[in-house]
Amino acid sequence: MMSKRTAILQTRADGDTATEALDVALALASLDQPVQLILTAAACAALQTGPVKRYGMLELLDAEPILLCCDDPAVATELDVEHLSPAQLRAHLSTFDEVLQFS
Repeated sequence: MMSKRTAILQTRADGDTATEALDVALALASLDQPVQLILTAAACAALQTGPVKRYGMLELLDAEPILLCCDDPAVATELDVEHLSPAQLRAHLSTFDEVLQFS
């Protein structure tokens, strides 16, 4: 049986939203479900102000790389991330079976 690919789309950086989005991504990854966390707009700030170690756990669980679609493509982070433009993001999201938005 093929697993559903899930995108977790986080659009805000506030503590609760960031925590919930990351918790869902970690839960799916721990169950060996294909999942990718995507941070857009203000959510990119979560990587600069929040505890980055928890985001790093996604890599340990073999989740797909975190994607950033931000105004500033040079967002500084210790994590291995990939950057997308808004047009690339729309096309990329269409490849998922399910998109969960946290905003």
